[in-house]
Amino acid sequence: MSDVEIDDEAIEALVLAPEVQADLEARMDRVVEAAQLSAPVDTGEYQSKIHQVSRPDPDGTRHVDADAEHSIYVELGTRQTDRHGRRIHPARHTLGNALDAAGGDHDV
Repeated sequence: MSDVEIDDEAIEALVLAPEVQADLEARMDRVVEAAQLSAPVDTGEYQSKIHQVSRPDPDGTRHVDADAEHSIYVELGTRQTDRHGRRIHPARHTLGNALDAAGGDHDV
């Protein structure tokens, strides 16, 4: 049996290839679309602020963001309850669910 050498640097550089970045960008476009379709809408601000970050991280990672001021509350909810103890603003996890729907991977 022969040893296999793995070229870690080549593998890490592969994600920065234009073809790979184009594929990742297209996948993130699908995440944006799924998130916008499933976003809760009150004023429409949260839904309209869902977008793909224009530049990848230095390691090639692509991101989808919702940058409305109240996005964190839509995503994770609040502890605020009504007089019966029911949560007024439950967590929606819109971006994570959209990433799952598009077949992506994410850190929690």
